Amino acid sequence: MNPYAQWQQGGAAPSIFGALPSLPASNPPTAMPDSVTFTFTNFKTTILNSTVLGPQQRTAYRVVTEATAPACTIFKDNESRNVAMVQWQPHATVEIRGVAEKQRVRDWLRLSSDQRRRIMEVRGVQYAWSPVGDFVCLSKVNSTAPRVLARIARVPNNVVLELTQEVMQAGMLEPCLVATVMICCGHNID
Repeated sequence: MNPYAQWQQGGAAPSIFGALPSLPASNPPTAMPDSVTFTFTNFKTTILNSTVLGPQQRTAYRVVTEATAPACTIFKDNESRNVAMVQWQPHATVEIRGVAEKQRVRDWLRLSSDQRRRIMEVRGVQYAWSPVGDFVCLSKVNSTAPRVLARIARVPNNVVLELTQEVMQAGMLEPCLVATVMICCGHNID
């Protein structure tokens, strides 16, 4: 079962990285309590070329895929330092400075055995991204009381990532930014 099949658009084949549904403009998502919001905007064709606005609507990150080097996507912070990189050829690999050494994206953001979620490990803790209504939500895998720690939504012309303070304090911002792009970009990582 494809966990993201419910987000199939335009009759295209479903993709676990396929487009999230856009919420109606008249019904924007209600913010999670005690959360920080990052908005992917200024798409130049795809989320692979976008600006990430932070909580004060200032540029916090840029996602850059050069037309001359489309096999590489670089995540830059607001001081233009490279914080993460995805190389698309020959097999998609990801590297996140200080968090994840270079590895295949399919291993870093692996599909669970029941194919209902994507599992990522950050600093020894396993987290799962799974579809819940109009969102893709993050929770701890081995929690006795799972709760949403982050969530991704597509709103008209943007992708929104909300993170709880717990996730921010655990240093999960950059892994969540990268996961958001991997989930929304349309590339096959398997």
